[in-house]
Amino acid sequence: MTSDISEHFQGIWRRALNAASLAALTPELIESWARQRGLDVSRIEEREVGAFAKTPAIILTVGDAKACFPKTPADGDPNWTSRRAQADADAALWDKMEWFSPLWVSKRDAAKILATAKHSSRQQALQWFHYHTSTLYTLPFQAICIAQILPQARSLSELCPLAREAYLAFYNGYRASSIAALIPAIEGSLSRIASPSDPDVSIPTKVDRVVDRAIATAAKLHFEKMWVPADYLGKDYLFGQDERVFAFETFRRWLHTSFFRKTDEYEGGTWLNRHMFAHGTHSLWQQSSNFERLVVVLATLALIESWHDDTHNVSLIFPMMDEDSKLLWQQALARGFGPDGAKAA
Repeated sequence: MTSDISEHFQGIWRRALNAASLAALTPELIESWARQRGLDVSRIEEREVGAFAKTPAIILTVGDAKACFPKTPADGDPNWTSRRAQADADAALWDKMEWFSPLWVSKRDAAKILATAKHSSRQQALQWFHYHTSTLYTLPFQAICIAQILPQARSLSELCPLAREAYLAFYNGYRASSIAALIPAIEGSLSRIASPSDPDVSIPTKVDRVVDRAIATAAKLHFEKMWVPADYLGKDYLFGQDERVFAFETFRRWLHTSFFRKTDEYEGGTWLNRHMFAHGTHSLWQQSSNFERLVVVLATLALIESWHDDTHNVSLIFPMMDEDSKLLWQQALARGFGPDGAKAA
């Protein structure tokens, strides 16, 4: 889309904002404003737009370019307000469990986790979280993450042998060392995604750069790659409208408020904190449940990278187990269980 046509679309939108109300916009009105600007209108239609929650809009087509003019404001609309309130409530529950809206988990399973956390203390919520995810983040799930998802990410390709080794070692009893091997990989991946030529950029800036780009890609797809006013492309508008934006933004929050939280500000219960690990101020990061969390975080980073780069190498649909993942899983089982079927010490 050329800058000239974008300027025309922006001019039409400014005129729409000065109208009696956005709800009063009609295709005929938008078309007349476009023709007054000398635009050759190919098509004009009124319909709802959005990959998840829909936004009523008027769609203007001028040659190969399309513009979406929403008929509801970017904030304050009752439907938007209701969805945003629910998204904020769900995000608070994920934060309570020191997690983020999970990818590759069904809505039904996610709803169960949220429901049990709603009326629980923070400590109880974490216990329920571990109970539920023990049936979700299983050995086969982890094997697929390591063997099939991580290799798709340029930022994690060098880590793959280490991740496989850590996975096998963890189920052979070397749990603390396996967790310790993966914690630094998160910062390394973020650095390679965000600023490989600028190593002095702060960690919070790296996190924001990576997630902002991923959200921008999701926003573009949410509105079918059409021109749309900038206020509708931001995370504030889309947080309750697009499930991908919700997942990416809650992942950002987890990185900021939990994993990369300053040691003296961390108040969580998982102790999965980069600074506590690096400075040796606490050893509770060694709890076994943190290993499966780390595997899922790295797989999530692989997907975030693919949206940051707009390659979509990593799918939002969890892959079927291939032979490599199956072999890795079987190797872990062989190490974790003795020949008589008893779990190894």
